[in-house]
Amino acid sequence: MISSLYIHIPFCLQKCDYCDFFSKPHSGKIPDAYVEAIINEAEFYACKYGINCWKTIYFGGGTPGILSARQISFILEKLSSRITSETSEITMEMNPESVTKDKLLAAQTSGITRLSLGIQSLNDRALKSVNRHCSSTKAKESLKLIKEIWKGQLNLDAIAGLPEQSQDEFLSSLKEIISYNPDHISMYTLTIEEGTPLHKKIEDKKVEFNFDEADEQWLKGRELLESSGYLQYEVSNFSKPKKESRHNLTYWMQEDYVGVGAGASGTIYGNETIRWSNTRDIEKHTAFWTNEKNHDLKNAPRELENINLETREFEFIMMGLRTTRGINSARYEKLFSDVSPWNGNLSLRLGKNNGIWNKFSMEKITYEKKESDGSTTFSLNSQGLIFLNKFLIELL
Repeated sequence: MISSLYIHIPFCLQKCDYCDFFSKPHSGKIPDAYVEAIINEAEFYACKYGINCWKTIYFGGGTPGILSARQISFILEKLSSRITSETSEITMEMNPESVTKDKLLAAQTSGITRLSLGIQSLNDRALKSVNRHCSSTKAKESLKLIKEIWKGQLNLDAIAGLPEQSQDEFLSSLKEIISYNPDHISMYTLTIEEGTPLHKKIEDKKVEFNFDEADEQWLKGRELLESSGYLQYEVSNFSKPKKESRHNLTYWMQEDYVGVGAGASGTIYGNETIRWSNTRDIEKHTAFWTNEKNHDLKNAPRELENINLETREFEFIMMGLRTTRGINSARYEKLFSDVSPWNGNLSLRLGKNNGIWNKFSMEKITYEKKESDGSTTFSLNSQGLIFLNKFLIELL
């Protein structure tokens, strides 16, 4: 069996005001005990599910770049028995302030094939407005160092709609990001999550935020990316030809993935689909997975959920339609022929003839492709992806 592996490093030098991901501010060295815990957890799941190859590996966070060069090498060495010729991609997220020559060399020699750098903006006012722990100068220094040393693939993140950033300033920043010639760009519209410091600042009118302006910036950004040779293959992701994120496609295509680390989640598909979410208590997670006698999942500090076929079916449609690859009728029938009342008929499920799909087709934001095996692939076109949420709400 092959599976993807997600490794969560829940530590940040400083948490950004908009961030809703699980992470803790951390200014020192990541404890070796936490590193040991994630290695033990990955090995346990590999043995439990008979995983002989990690198809993709993704170090996410938080800021995985806080790991020392020694820790990066150590983790990949311990995982190496299941890193084979079938392993297609190993990604590590970094923030500009955590990039060093030693870490880049350690990542490269250890087998990491792809860096994902959280630039977000090269405008200092915008960065400061969301308490981002990085200046544009430091970001450019890191990008220069990567250009000199790094030989693998590179993703850069950008956020449209940051406070204190006009549309012209956003596009200028995005043009400069493109000038570093990344293989992949993830471009998001700023999301205001309840409970975050930014949400409170906006509520208290300490920060101005305009949803329409943010959306307009993103649309103009998409035009710029596409005119620069980047193809949109998912709602927020653009790449050069054949440079898509293979790890993220694992999620969108409903393929198995193991999540290790405090706050991580994993899903193993099959006759019974099992999903788990690890505790966010870092100390509890570390204590359990560093004690070899404790590895009984009945006592594991995690929440377990059995995903029924109806839920998996909707997630199949929801995740598949996020991508320009769309969803295929033959695969749908194979997976969901027992789901009532559609009996595996994807056209019927989507309401192609007289329902939702037909309505969206009349608005010319859908796409259908006949495959060589006689099946049909349904997808939303670039305009349709903007209305994905509306489509899914009506589909429910």
